[in-house]
Amino acid sequence: MKKRNKIFGRLLFIALTILLINPLGIKAQKVNPEAKIKWINAKDLCIEGKGWPVTNQFYDRLPSNAKGVVRTAVWELSENSAGMCIRFLTDATALSARWTLRKRKIAMTNMPASGVSGLDLYVRSENKWKWLGAARPDDTITNTKRLTTGLSTAMRECMVYLPLYNGVQELEIGIPEGAICTLPPNRPIGMKPIVFYGTSIVQGSAASRPGMTYPAMLCRRLDQTMINLGFSGNAICEPEVADLLAELDPAVYVLDPLPNMGMEMITQSMPKLIEKIRKAHPKTPIVLIEHIDLGDAPVNPSRRPGYLASNRELRKIYEQRKKDGDRKIYYVRGEKLLGTDGQGTVDRVHPSDLGFMRMTAVIEPILKRALNASKE
Repeated sequence: MKKRNKIFGRLLFIALTILLINPLGIKAQKVNPEAKIKWINAKDLCIEGKGWPVTNQFYDRLPSNAKGVVRTAVWELSENSAGMCIRFLTDATALSARWTLRKRKIAMTNMPASGVSGLDLYVRSENKWKWLGAARPDDTITNTKRLTTGLSTAMRECMVYLPLYNGVQELEIGIPEGAICTLPPNRPIGMKPIVFYGTSIVQGSAASRPGMTYPAMLCRRLDQTMINLGFSGNAICEPEVADLLAELDPAVYVLDPLPNMGMEMITQSMPKLIEKIRKAHPKTPIVLIEHIDLGDAPVNPSRRPGYLASNRELRKIYEQRKKDGDRKIYYVRGEKLLGTDGQGTVDRVHPSDLGFMRMTAVIEPILKRALNASKE
């Protein structure tokens, strides 16, 4: 009897252990490290986030003819692949990536390698984009990493975001031999991207992953494409960049440069930038975003006077355009973009993932209105 109870007890222990480790009883798929991987050049899939087809290197953000025209700092930042993504269909049970970076510096003091130089995988599930996996680089130029495993063989639409603060020379998507990886369904006819112009915050500092920036989150929620023209520390609305912005033909322009601009720049350069865009695109909605409230300002209000003055000046520009008859200009106030508890940044200025999520929640309803207006 004691022996039987002992055996029963051991069986019960094993059963409870299995349930604790795997409460749904799902059988995990083993990954065969010897399985052959077929590599597909990402250039042969659907590339989104490029504003111009002709660039010095394939994953650059500005056209090749902008070199020597824009300031050197802007050009060098344009070699970062922020906002670009690869979209494809696959029935692969596992996905890998092999990518070669432009710069050996893979991380920053306030931002991890996973955001600076990594890849971020999303899948369309129940008609929403949901996170599926990521690849963080080692301290090497070329990296080969597994994005995700254990998938079924159902066909699914995937999207891989490229690094935010590094450039990409080459990128390949790896699938098991015999699996399919092909072009995805076309976006709706007539869909135009949303163009974001601004500072390091627009470019993505300090997101933990490339898909966690507020432009990326907004465009997933709205199922839109984007062009990210965030230039860290260098969004000053200079005429050369204004010319480039006017060359594009987006659904909406989102302008968020204030943290990089002094008062004189705001009063002189910002109206000229808006006017140049409006002259080229009389009916395209423009969304203006105020300077964020700095992370420690709720307990240290002395931080506020400078940027509150900047926000007042931006509001004047907005009100004047409305008074002059611009019916497709929209405005986002800055005081609640990061929340009000001081928990939304990594360093007072640059949003954490939490901060970016809060920004997305504030901006989304206004951007929706602008998108609806773009169809009128």
